[in-house]
Amino acid sequence: MKILLIAAALAAFTAANAFANDDCKSDIDKIDAALATQEMTPDEKAELEDMRNQAVQLCGAGNLSEGLDVTSEAKARLNIE
Repeated sequence: MKILLIAAALAAFTAANAFANDDCKSDIDKIDAALATQEMTPDEKAELEDMRNQAVQLCGAGNLSEGLDVTSEAKARLNIE
């Protein structure tokens, strides 16, 4: 019975991480599209590119919550959802 509970918990954790990782990728794609099309100052663009790169590193390292926090802030600055 313990093994079944452990397996179920592991499956739930893995599924949650997969969904969060999809959210990271989706947000980063939206940021990339906005960076390519929106007009902004070079300083603004550099700062948003740094935020995007930080999110990629965080999400890639498994820090999905922190990565999504960074993408949320970048999307807010770019006025995208």
